[in-house]
Amino acid sequence: MKKSFYVAAAAAFALTGLASCGGNKSCNNNCGSKQDKIEIYTGVLPAADCDGIRYTLHLDYDEDDNFMKGDYDLTETYLVSDSTSVGGVSDNKSFRSEGDFTVNNKAGKKYLRLVQDRKDSQQGSAEGPIYFLVENDSTLTLVNDDLQLPDAPGLNYSLKLSK
Repeated sequence: MKKSFYVAAAAAFALTGLASCGGNKSCNNNCGSKQDKIEIYTGVLPAADCDGIRYTLHLDYDEDDNFMKGDYDLTETYLVSDSTSVGGVSDNKSFRSEGDFTVNNKAGKKYLRLVQDRKDSQQGSAEGPIYFLVENDSTLTLVNDDLQLPDAPGLNYSLKLSK
């Protein structure tokens, strides 16, 4: 009797899990009727005091708010020239920050506004707010506090969506 109870309970649990994920086995513990959207953007942006800064930006959009806000995690890795390493650069120092972001519309364009949570961020990481122009579904471009693109011809300030 106990054995059949455990088998029935296990089957019910498995069916509940599949139903809540809609049969999707890759829901990564976000099972339920609501799921957040996660995007990761990367790129190397120019810097005055090193050979570039590799940005890795994780965005976790909240479905509860129609994907108009969420949490972010940003790692900035300062790069230095190194002829002995693959790619000619090596990591010098990394800083991590996290906080909240919102999606804002201004003059027909969409922007992300990142606001750092200081208690969850390393000292030395970029303080906020930080703004990115949403160029398209796969590109974010760093802009200044006035939402203006950098005035630096030939320099790339864009992050690309990782696949």
